[in-house]
Amino acid sequence: MSERDDEELQERFAALRREHTIAAPVFRDTLAAARSRPHPRARRRLGFAAGAALVLVALVLILTVRNRHRTTVDLASVRVHAPTDFLLQLPGADLLRTMPRLGQVSFDRRTL
Repeated sequence: MSERDDEELQERFAALRREHTIAAPVFRDTLAAARSRPHPRARRRLGFAAGAALVLVALVLILTVRNRHRTTVDLASVRVHAPTDFLLQLPGADLLRTMPRLGQVSFDRRTL
């Protein structure tokens, strides 16, 4: 390349720089616009708080709707008699429910 080509290339680059500087916004305007926007962390915190509140409200609604339709069952009053209950009755089961006493005979000799 010759010196004339170098000068022409420099002029072209200078012209491109001038075009870009004219089209580029002023830095002060860009900085002011950036400062006027909320901080990204603040937006994330706000979004997280809104999401947590939404989940909490949904959970409360689900639990209240479920409890409205729920019927209570008193399991202490329920007695189930299966056909095989007789298999669970042991001979001498009353002996298993009493506390033995030392020095006294607590069983009936007739059952031996």
